[in-house]
Amino acid sequence: MTKISSFNGLGFRLLALILLAAQVLLGPISAVSFLEMGGDADAVPGENGSTTAKGLAEALAAGVWIAPDGGDNVSEGLRETLLSLSGPARILRIMVQEEEVSELGYIGTSDGVLVLWPDITETLRLIAPFDYRERPWYLEAARANETIWTKPYLNQSTGNLAITCATPISVGGNLTGVVGMDVSLAELDSDLANIYSGYPFLLDGQGVVVMRPDISEAFLWEEIQAPGSLLDSKNSELAELAEAMVRGENGTSFVRLGKGSARIAYAPLPSVGWSLAVTSGDQELAAAKASQYDQLFRRISGQTEILALETGEALKDRGRVAMITSAGRQDGEGKGAGATATLPLIITAALSAILAGVIGFRAGRNTLGPMVDNVARALEGIGRGDLDSKIQGDGSRGMRALGKAFDEMTIDLKDQISLIEKRSFEAGRSEKEQEVSEEVKRFLLPERIPQVEGYQVATLSLAEGRECCHFYDVFEMEEAKAVVVMAEISGKGLSAAMVAALTRSLIRAATRRFGDPAKALRETNLHISDNVKNGMMVSCFCGMLDLSSHAMNYANAGHVPPFIVSSDGFVDTLVGGAISMGALDHIDLEMEGWMIDPGDVLVIYNDSLIEVENENNERFGTENLITLVKGNRERSAQDIMKEMEKAIRDHMGSQSQRFDPAVMIVKRSV
Repeated sequence: MTKISSFNGLGFRLLALILLAAQVLLGPISAVSFLEMGGDADAVPGENGSTTAKGLAEALAAGVWIAPDGGDNVSEGLRETLLSLSGPARILRIMVQEEEVSELGYIGTSDGVLVLWPDITETLRLIAPFDYRERPWYLEAARANETIWTKPYLNQSTGNLAITCATPISVGGNLTGVVGMDVSLAELDSDLANIYSGYPFLLDGQGVVVMRPDISEAFLWEEIQAPGSLLDSKNSELAELAEAMVRGENGTSFVRLGKGSARIAYAPLPSVGWSLAVTSGDQELAAAKASQYDQLFRRISGQTEILALETGEALKDRGRVAMITSAGRQDGEGKGAGATATLPLIITAALSAILAGVIGFRAGRNTLGPMVDNVARALEGIGRGDLDSKIQGDGSRGMRALGKAFDEMTIDLKDQISLIEKRSFEAGRSEKEQEVSEEVKRFLLPERIPQVEGYQVATLSLAEGRECCHFYDVFEMEEAKAVVVMAEISGKGLSAAMVAALTRSLIRAATRRFGDPAKALRETNLHISDNVKNGMMVSCFCGMLDLSSHAMNYANAGHVPPFIVSSDGFVDTLVGGAISMGALDHIDLEMEGWMIDPGDVLVIYNDSLIEVENENNERFGTENLITLVKGNRERSAQDIMKEMEKAIRDHMGSQSQRFDPAVMIVKRSV
């Protein structure tokens, strides 16, 4: 009994030593932060060895696939492409998330980079090598050099009928890739099945029935279900109907079929080149349903075209983006490069130290015999990552007690690891949101903006952190025109910044398409009211300068009216406008005009600029703003902006501001 008691005491002292060592070494583990583990995402290699693809996938929260094998040996050229796609990838994510019928969106460049949302990278690995450039949607869009819609197909992952919209990306007239979106037709299919006042079907541009409800056994119009194109039907009246539908006509036809005559009303869906027909239905129903479906397809087409345009703009500067990013990375090169493995390494080190102590202790106390061997084996298992390791023993009371204590230690160890992982995830999520917010802010408020021939352009934004909810933009168009834009989003944070990024792209595409600021904002409003479902509204001023005549056409959707200070000091306000975008499906917005004379200073600003307060809660105000510009009107736009920034900061003092001032100055050179 004496020997057993001594043995048990020694065993518990050994256990105390183990637990004490574990407790001491677990302390630093809980202090490991996400920042230490993930300082530089690009430094963390992915499963396929591609540091670029892995890092960018984390930064964008999107999937990145390098055709055809997934991303081994990424060249410097592909790295530049990856970095350039960061902005378009965010817009892609917004579009897919906000569009309920969208199943998958993707940007595929001609040099082999594919960005996807949602991320299906692991699914692609199962069928690797996978080269999207050989897929029909890519080839058809590239061949057509315009937006195309594929034939409907069955989505194998969802089981829903789907269709793909694809738009080519062009840079300098050369194909640089294709943007695509997979659209579920489940909602449309269900709607067709619920049309009880007739039998509906959709005909594609080749006269083939592409969608129709299930038929009953007593179906009367079997000829409509015949395989192949109705253009080749032996029934001449049915073939003539198909020809009219393929030509995109509206109308009603009486067609004699095998089991009796039928009145068939039809109307086109121009966006996809289809036509809707309703057998034994009326023309009004057919036209209404066709218009409803066409609006859906038109909206998707517009989104892919906007994304293609934005991607093309981004790819123009791919070399510059890579150079800037590389320069920025040099300061933090290697920061936390191997830190992702820190947690497992610390745990392994701790358990190795414990194991070493046990083995050393055993060397000094050979009388411990099998107990130390059992403990050593259990600790070796934990050191390999098996937290379910047990101490095997002879069933004695001492061994059972030791085993129970060891099990409690492993449970505590699991709890500690779970807590660390949870804290790391939460810190990582917050850090990643901040990172994305900062990148979106740089996208919306670039440090350098293009200069317009014959004009000086200067901008200022005092937005801080993730509170960016506005943007400004300047870009030139064909026929010697340039566009200046400033907009503000009613919300705050990352979601507002995402809406701002989407709006910026919509306005760019619409102004190029229509050449009319009012039409561009009306079109943008349609997309915003359809796609932004969180109640945000967007105020915007959009001006289009004719660089030859110096006339400016403009439209104002709910933005604070800009003003112009002439060379002799007169001040005029650019009146006119409508409510903010996103409030209604249709806004009553007309184009206004103004002549920009030599020396004129156009000032476009947001409400926050004049609402900046000092320590006495006094606003900076419009009067101070106008006085400052008038007093400095003979100076360059950049010098006026420097004086304005100084005046605003002096007015703010050390006050913490809840506002995010922004201003753009456009001055015509003398």
